[in-house]
Amino acid sequence: MKRVETGVVRILASMGVVLGFALSTVLPTSMTTAAMAGPIAEETGVSGEIMPLVGVVSSRSNFAVSSDQKRIDSLYSLSARDTRLVGGVLGEVDYTLVPKRLSLYVGTPRSALADGELAVEFGSRSLIDRVGLFTAAVIPFTATDSEVWSDPFVVGSRRDATDVDRRGLRLGLAGILGTGLSVDYRLYRRDIDRERSGMGLGLSTAERSRLSREGNEHRVDVNYRLAVTDRLSLIPGVQYRRLDADGAANRGWLLRPQVSAQLDIDQWQFSMTGYYGVDRYDARQPIYDQYRDGSQMGVVAGLRYAEPFGWSNWSVNAYGVWSENDSDIRFYDERTGLFAVGLGYRF
Repeated sequence: MKRVETGVVRILASMGVVLGFALSTVLPTSMTTAAMAGPIAEETGVSGEIMPLVGVVSSRSNFAVSSDQKRIDSLYSLSARDTRLVGGVLGEVDYTLVPKRLSLYVGTPRSALADGELAVEFGSRSLIDRVGLFTAAVIPFTATDSEVWSDPFVVGSRRDATDVDRRGLRLGLAGILGTGLSVDYRLYRRDIDRERSGMGLGLSTAERSRLSREGNEHRVDVNYRLAVTDRLSLIPGVQYRRLDADGAANRGWLLRPQVSAQLDIDQWQFSMTGYYGVDRYDARQPIYDQYRDGSQMGVVAGLRYAEPFGWSNWSVNAYGVWSENDSDIRFYDERTGLFAVGLGYRF
């Protein structure tokens, strides 16, 4: 399915991966491992949730597609800072076929945000006795990877953006054998309409082929929720990604341990996630004759207040993010900060 950029999806795309990870703190990371606690409605019919969001994001990235980043002046430095307002609406609609047992859903589920993705899913959830909650879904497109620079290495003149078609499949099992263990697998395919990386630098055909960003990605998340007290939970986890890009310089793997904490006090919910990961690549980047190996780290905090002013089914949410990606090639470094607030409603 070709990506959709109009309306809500275009707005979501502008919010980027960081917002997805921000939401994951108070939504999926600490909750998907406890999905067996009642994710399927108790009655047949339609249910769901909707959350409008507004915020401010400040970033430095040579790969971020925005009007302020169309032109860069060096292949050896971090980009200028880009600060902008962002906004959008996230949501999901479920139809329960068998109460507490089987449901169908469409939208941007909380679990899809756990690894920093704003992905639209069409799927089903089924509760299997003595096994866990099984999820299967197709992902027709991801809003956070819908546009890239056709050739990000153009210097001194305007860079042109091009469309990305990124789609996939998802399989997940939560509450395995009645424990806090959850495992989630995603397979993505990424195609770029006009992949021209390095075309303006006089590289050979073989060298340019090593820069291709198209290909497949395998992603596995393993988390375990530990109930320290009735109010406090810790959720250690790890994510592994295998990047099977067509270009060898972009082919490699990422390993990212993380730990989350969630504290519930009456109507308040506080959460925080910290992570640190390393990524390694199979071949040298031909422009720099170096591997683009690196590391990434970040902290995400969230605050939720349920039923403000006595409004049933409503909540006020706030999120803060800091993330930093460091590469052996400085051109790939990224810095991001975000603050967002939203009003949620369940029906």
